[in-house]
Amino acid sequence: MEFNTHLFPLLLDYINIGIFILDADGYYLYVNQPYCDLTLHSKKFFYGKTISWFQQEGYLTRSVYDQVLQTRSLVQAVVTITDRDNNRLYDTLTTGAPIFDESGALKYIFYTQETLSNLHTRLQRGMMNKSTSLNLQIKIPSASPPVDIIAESPQMKQLVSLLATVSKTDASVLVSGPSGSGKEVIARHIHRSSRRSEQPFVVLNCAAIPENLMESELFGYDRGAFTGAAPTGKPGLVEMANGGTLFLDEINSMPMALQTKLLRVLETRQVTRVGAVSAKEIDFRLICASNEDLLTLVGERRFREDLFYRINVISVHIPPLRERREDIIPLTLHYLRHYCKKYTCVKIFTEQVLEDMRCYDWPGNVRELKNFIERMIITSPEPEWLIESVPPGFLSGGQPVAESVEHPVPHTGLPSFEDSTSFSFRAYMDACERDLLVQALDRLHTPAAAAKALKLDLSSVYRKLQKYHLSPRPEKSAP
Repeated sequence: MEFNTHLFPLLLDYINIGIFILDADGYYLYVNQPYCDLTLHSKKFFYGKTISWFQQEGYLTRSVYDQVLQTRSLVQAVVTITDRDNNRLYDTLTTGAPIFDESGALKYIFYTQETLSNLHTRLQRGMMNKSTSLNLQIKIPSASPPVDIIAESPQMKQLVSLLATVSKTDASVLVSGPSGSGKEVIARHIHRSSRRSEQPFVVLNCAAIPENLMESELFGYDRGAFTGAAPTGKPGLVEMANGGTLFLDEINSMPMALQTKLLRVLETRQVTRVGAVSAKEIDFRLICASNEDLLTLVGERRFREDLFYRINVISVHIPPLRERREDIIPLTLHYLRHYCKKYTCVKIFTEQVLEDMRCYDWPGNVRELKNFIERMIITSPEPEWLIESVPPGFLSGGQPVAESVEHPVPHTGLPSFEDSTSFSFRAYMDACERDLLVQALDRLHTPAAAAKALKLDLSSVYRKLQKYHLSPRPEKSAP
């Protein structure tokens, strides 16, 4: 059956990689649709143009085309594209392959081009589809538009649904949750989704400002208000938020005296600078965040009850990461791609690393997760793109991801749930897995044979041997 050559352009449009073809003089002969999507230009835009034109216009500082002409061989390079038409800058992995005629003269150059983010996504998806043993059924966050809130767990989906309604109003919002859970992310999401999105979003961390400076920082001051004051005075953050949103993080740390003054501003919608005699009309939306239970602080007389009810019109709670494990891997992949872009590299995690991360409790929540991923990328060997294991001590201040058993665990000596001090589901499953590996190696002698019997990849077996500090058994010699 003869293949219909007219299908080639159609097929190339379905490949998720930019493809274009140049002639020997550098003129565009063909571009596929993914290349147009990448560059944000139509196919018509490229025809009649040359690579030299793009260099002259400042789109490119270096060209694979020139290198192909010099070497007459396949060239791969990371090329930075300056897209002034759309006000963006991005890196692409570009490959140029020369095609010669019968006489050996250059006739065409065949190109593939994709962003590092797209390459990373394809590699990560491929690695996660390599093995189904861990059953990691998750979504990989889209590279564009920028991710705001990643919500795969029922709790976060419900929260996002609530925010969609809350953002349309000017009601005060109190965001609660443990440290590092992303309270400022929620506040920024509310602001971006509100009618005030084009106006300022002003942030004050109440725990980061000394008490004697917080009043002038929050409300501003007039000239001559105190020694060292600027001669022109200074507007406070409340004034700077006029028309927009004021976000008071860790409001539980605000001194009682300032709580009274803040309550007055909220009730009168007027602000008086330190040292001033007249007040200014002010219009802003207030979002507060606390990592402590404010109602408990009210009972302990450490927070004003009237202010609590004034700022708690809408209450939003972010659960800790350990209570919404469905979000761990999507967040991991999002920040992995973010830091790969920041450090101009491509790194992916194996399914076992992702599973270890999903099972970890993350006491520092999303902040700890971000820092962990950045550290993994920075400290991994530069030429290696596959991160296969979590080094001991990379989590929880020096504690390994999962407890490792130093000596072989017999089948009858698995951890007991009656010992509540050391028992956990993860520790029990680790002990079972280690015991199974020990038995497989004792009977089958080699990791390859054990991998075949256990229906695992050989690389997975070696990772597990390393995890449990086991050594492969030597081959038994023939009698």
